[in-house]
Amino acid sequence: MSSVGPTSPAGDLRVDDALPPWRAGAFAVFAVIGLGVSLRLLFGSASSLISEIRDGYHLGSLEVALLTTGPVVCLGLGASVAPRLARRFGALPVAAGCMALLTVGSALRAVPGWPVLVVGTVIGGLGIAVANVLGPVLIRLLFPHRIGVMTGLLTALICVSAGIASGITPPLTRAFDGSWRLGLGVWALPALIAAAAMGVLAVAHGRGLRRDAGTGAGSPIPVAVVTRAGANRMRWAITGFMGLQSLLAYATVAWLPTIYRDRGVSADEAGLIFSALSVASIVTALTVPVIATRLRSQSTLAVAVVALAILGLLGVLCTGTAGAWPSAVLVGLGQGGALSLALVLMNLRSASAAEATALSAAAQTVGYLVAAIGPVAMGVLHSVTDGWSVPLIALTATMIPLAVCGVIAGRPGLGTTAEHDVTDGAPDHRAPIHSSSARPNP
Repeated sequence: MSSVGPTSPAGDLRVDDALPPWRAGAFAVFAVIGLGVSLRLLFGSASSLISEIRDGYHLGSLEVALLTTGPVVCLGLGASVAPRLARRFGALPVAAGCMALLTVGSALRAVPGWPVLVVGTVIGGLGIAVANVLGPVLIRLLFPHRIGVMTGLLTALICVSAGIASGITPPLTRAFDGSWRLGLGVWALPALIAAAAMGVLAVAHGRGLRRDAGTGAGSPIPVAVVTRAGANRMRWAITGFMGLQSLLAYATVAWLPTIYRDRGVSADEAGLIFSALSVASIVTALTVPVIATRLRSQSTLAVAVVALAILGLLGVLCTGTAGAWPSAVLVGLGQGGALSLALVLMNLRSASAAEATALSAAAQTVGYLVAAIGPVAMGVLHSVTDGWSVPLIALTATMIPLAVCGVIAGRPGLGTTAEHDVTDGAPDHRAPIHSSSARPNP
């Protein structure tokens, strides 16, 4: 086995001698980039074309809700199988398979027919569901000494990809002579590239990573160990934080462009407003994980990012089209920080890669089922009230329990706590994790 040196992009990634270390590092970074870019293109590309899809297939509000909410439900249902697949086949091979599934699902959306569009969306959603869970795990395994930085990179790409797709899809549609189906189907290409990068890395990695996902062997990461009751409370808090921040994200993905289009904004400008939200999220997505890994408690950080989201939602509610851009920026800053904090907490509160996988799966299974309520509830409230004020007020109200969950999840210990160094990440000869034991603080 060769190991990538400390100054290489992949940290302690270890691969077969068939792949030189510098190439392994490059493929590892590229795999994370491809994963982050691909995970939200399915949603962002459809959100800016809801009106065209609705008119093209003569859809009612229930069918539109199925298109916007179905994939989020898939995220919740599909996340539960990720740990089993990772144990059986290895994290990287499964992630590569997920990207291949997303490629197929995205390509199917270019085929005429409402049932085909639904099937393609569901297939793509299932691929995203499992890949979502494996994202934090892959970072822990491939970049054990750079969890904050790489979590920030992954989150920033996830956040910006939906906005990029939302902003670019309408012009792409015009470039394809008005074919919005091709405008949706073209987003299969990034997923195909990500699948190829992960496939190469999975082959080079051999069986080492598969073994790690189950045993947690590898590099030292400091974590907090809590009592059983405190651990359960912490897991539920992380799950709630993940679910409610996802509810905010998918509600805005599904409806923010539509809100501004209903206020008289063009499709292009509505897409660009959402793109501004996504670009702004990069700032907090990159910085919040780095800050979080340097703090003993992340509770104040959680409250700060939620406060940004609240200010942005109030701006959308109260300022009309005049305040669209600054409001979108504030919402984006809150969203990017909340998502990145949720992902990094899954690693900071886990003592091994296997535990991180289980926590990520549980948080995302429940979390995305909670998140699916957001787009549906906003759509129903809009239909009942014939306006967007009540839906936006309800969405803003959900930020209060989000802040509460963030305060609880951000505490380093909810009972008797101790700090210890655990090992996880790279394969072979390093010491295994003893996640149930701890070395008391001096």
